[in-house]
Amino acid sequence: NNIDLPGVFLAIILILVVGIAIDLLIFSPVERYVLRSRGLLVKS
Repeated sequence: NNIDLPGVFLAIILILVVGIAIDLLIFSPVERYVLRSRGLLVKS
């Protein structure tokens, strides 16, 4: 087996972190905008 296990784990963690960052930076504002535009979000 020539599988580089630390490299694989690092790649998995990196993908998770990047995915979470993209979710927080891009999808949260979009979701808030959609909810507000539909009148489902009360402005606090």
